[in-house]
Amino acid sequence: MELSHLPFFCLMMTFASLWIHRSTWLWGSFLSLTFILAITTGIAQLFSLVILALFFGIFWILKTPIEGPKRHFLTLLAIGLAALVQFHLSPGFCNWNVSAAFWVNLDKPLMGLFPLVFLVVLCQTRDDWIKVGLKAVPLTLVAIFGLATLALWTGIIDWQLKLPSHFLLRIFTNLFLVVIPEEAFFRGFLQREISQQIGPKLFSKTAGIIGSSLVFTLFHLNWGASPAILAFVFLASILYGSIYEMSKFLEGSILCHFSINLLHMLLFSYHAA
Repeated sequence: MELSHLPFFCLMMTFASLWIHRSTWLWGSFLSLTFILAITTGIAQLFSLVILALFFGIFWILKTPIEGPKRHFLTLLAIGLAALVQFHLSPGFCNWNVSAAFWVNLDKPLMGLFPLVFLVVLCQTRDDWIKVGLKAVPLTLVAIFGLATLALWTGIIDWQLKLPSHFLLRIFTNLFLVVIPEEAFFRGFLQREISQQIGPKLFSKTAGIIGSSLVFTLFHLNWGASPAILAFVFLASILYGSIYEMSKFLEGSILCHFSINLLHMLLFSYHAA
């Protein structure tokens, strides 16, 4: 392992630490180490700290009970900043190109870090995990079967049994630097934010799921995917949001999202081989 790879593993530990012991000193230490190593090894430049500070500031304010136009503005600002890192439009970052179609990103995961720190309730007790498992596991199995059947039937994907290159690196980075940040931002923050802004109305939760799924789909335009594949991205996001809503914990949607990604890598044609 090269020294320049260490920032990515420290960032993974930043996310993991929120389940190990949710305290500022722990996640803050790993995050500080991430950027110290990133800047000293050239993986990030000083401007990356501006992006980090903006994310921190936005979500630190959003955890307070501000309402009205100020909250709407900060929500839109968070989406815009997330789009910058999603499409790699922000200067200051140099991501890790492991192979031709496999990148490990330092910029994109930042969209989900501070929602996870400030806004999202995570499983803390054994009972929490049992409740999530009882709801999320069967719903995930149904989601996998339904999506795979529909995708195979329509020809969007094909059977392609394989063990991808750099498999262990793929699964850990996919979980900690893709799935968890995306679920924290799109479900833990945006879906909840849309629902709360609409208020206690019958369709508010549905609007939150659909609204966040539309943004989630737009954020995947950089795949260069066909409209048909983007339609499946939208449908998958609807399922993630529904499982989050039904399980009441982010771990439920994380389980579904990661399971679908993993099976996609192992069993079907995959855009990032």
